[in-house]
Amino acid sequence: MNRVSFRTASAPALVIATLAAAATPSGAVVTVDLPNPCSDRNTLQAIAPDAQLNAIKLYYKGFIRSSGNADRQACLEAHVLMDDQFAVINTTRDLVVSKCLAIDVAAQMATEGVCP
Repeated sequence: MNRVSFRTASAPALVIATLAAAATPSGAVVTVDLPNPCSDRNTLQAIAPDAQLNAIKLYYKGFIRSSGNADRQACLEAHVLMDDQFAVINTTRDLVVSKCLAIDVAAQMATEGVCP
């Protein structure tokens, strides 16, 4: 019996693996792990604390640049990226680690009420 195992799989890879298993006459078994809901937390915890803050800051840089509202961009840059206390960045990190949230969800929660 053949066995194929994938650690993480996107939807197209899952479909291809399923079709390949169904097409083989030997009755191959396909096992697919579901996406880990704590993958962002695990990734952050695998790096040094300073690197954790830098990773979250890089996320915010991309998030802010992709925002279409110029006023909101300026506000978020001032309150998130230029804050010497790193209040929003630390809050985001704490939410990811303590509540096992994805970084985008934690960032949205951490910035609620920061910029109207």
